[in-house]
Amino acid sequence: MRLDRLRLALPQPARRRLREQADRLAAWRGARRGDTDLTREDVPPLRLDYQRPAELRGRPIGFGPVRVLSVEPPVFLCGIPYDQFQGFAPAFGKRYGQRPAGFLIVPTWSVEAPAVVDALVEGHRWHRERFPEHRLRYLCNSAREVELLQDQGMPAILLNHKFTVSEEVFRPRPDIAVEFDAVYNARFVPDKRHELAAQVPSVAYVTYVEAQATRQRDYRRLRRVILGAGERHLLLNEIDGGLPVSMSHADVNACLARASVGLLLSEVEGASYAAVEYLLAGLPVVSTPSLGGREAYFDDEFCIVCEPTPEAVREAVAELKARQIPREHVRAVTLAKLTVQRERLLDERDALVRNLGGEPAVRGDWPFRDVSGVPWATFNAHLDAFEGRQKEELAVQIGLRASDLTSIQLSALELRTVIEAVASRPGGSLLVFGAGNDSLLWERVNAAGMTAFVESDAGWAAQVRPRLTSAQVHQVDFTTRCGEWERLLDHPEELPLDLPADIRSRQWDVVLVDGPPGNAPSLPGRMSSIFEASRLVAPGGRVFVHDAEREAEAAFASRYLGDDRCVVRVRGRAELAGYDR
Repeated sequence: MRLDRLRLALPQPARRRLREQADRLAAWRGARRGDTDLTREDVPPLRLDYQRPAELRGRPIGFGPVRVLSVEPPVFLCGIPYDQFQGFAPAFGKRYGQRPAGFLIVPTWSVEAPAVVDALVEGHRWHRERFPEHRLRYLCNSAREVELLQDQGMPAILLNHKFTVSEEVFRPRPDIAVEFDAVYNARFVPDKRHELAAQVPSVAYVTYVEAQATRQRDYRRLRRVILGAGERHLLLNEIDGGLPVSMSHADVNACLARASVGLLLSEVEGASYAAVEYLLAGLPVVSTPSLGGREAYFDDEFCIVCEPTPEAVREAVAELKARQIPREHVRAVTLAKLTVQRERLLDERDALVRNLGGEPAVRGDWPFRDVSGVPWATFNAHLDAFEGRQKEELAVQIGLRASDLTSIQLSALELRTVIEAVASRPGGSLLVFGAGNDSLLWERVNAAGMTAFVESDAGWAAQVRPRLTSAQVHQVDFTTRCGEWERLLDHPEELPLDLPADIRSRQWDVVLVDGPPGNAPSLPGRMSSIFEASRLVAPGGRVFVHDAEREAEAAFASRYLGDDRCVVRVRGRAELAGYDR
């Protein structure tokens, strides 16, 4: 049976588990092969990369946690992967250039060290010099982190981001019997100090292993020691090829229900998803003292911070079991604390939206319950998903289906820029060089005016015409070749096209040059399109050139449209430049 048919045959929880595992696997594979467009020039100096796993040293990190908080204007909640302290912001800048955007950045590991703070501050200033239109705010997990960053003049507040754990996923499961004194959800690495749980009579372990060989060696080395603490110290993961199979969040929650108490035993880490997952599942928590802010949502009634010894951990587990605190009570107290912090995050988001010139959406319930935490993936995957979200919103605004925009190569920002120019000239005329998947969009956008297309390829022209209601598609022969652009630049007599009278006889309010193709020497290129656009555009009109970063397009736009008349440049996967007449 094909995999896609198998997915359809599975119940919803199983399909969700497959998707989560696929997302995790894609992020790990991307990390292994360096799946990113970033180069060392795109990120601040890698001062602390010696602290990474060996496989990830010497190059920018191309993956991390990101959640979209606002599409227009763009605002993101993003985490810090390893020592790349501006998180997702450099990758966004690499693709979108100086597009204004906001980033609420959260530490995924403790930054309570002078060397770490110095690197973070240096990176912040480095990034702001290159992208002054970006607004960066740091949401710290502990008061000490806030103090250290604010002392350096950084925009930092205390807002422990583990309120992103979903209460719909992590919840009490009274249908599952309790079998273990405690559960410890953590990687099998030395920093997690599993040995401190050795004297607890029964412990369930939940873990995962990252793609790096060093992490897998840690797991294999520690597994025998950890599980050798007693007959009732058991790993709950399935094993495949000697390594644990990563669980879905729903499966982790089911494992938590089998224990009385949750354990947190490391000395240094981040805010800890596990801490809030335990509490929302109704488990009291035993923790050792730690840096990183995992105690933010603790409550003395059902959380004990004990000395980091096996004896103290054993006694704290026994004490919490004896208290017999109802799980729904633990959950309710925790949810009340999370709700306050979620409102603060939305306040921060809305402040950034206003700062970027937007208007915040009407606030309702917490809108991010569908996925627990801040999802990890490659930055390229996050960027593609954001592009999809932009096109979904744009489609709704102009009365099209989202599917009508998915096959269009121009980014949503590029589309919106042209749409705004057309909308500012109601009832005007729009001429597009190049017909294709976006033709229906341009006809719809300019429904009250006149729209026409000039297409070099007879096949595309024939394919597009039946989709349109009123716009005309004219197939025109282009005699130029892109490989000759340097010679043609000084021979304008070779550039005119044999355009039909209803194109040539009028001036056009907006002209979009998005064809013919020009990404190979044998193709026609856009030399004639740009030349004709300069002659056809009406006074007060605007010409847009797509792929404006390419040599031929840049040279012909400079010669025939004028660099001094370039009023807008926006970046998607390519660059769109707009020139006023």
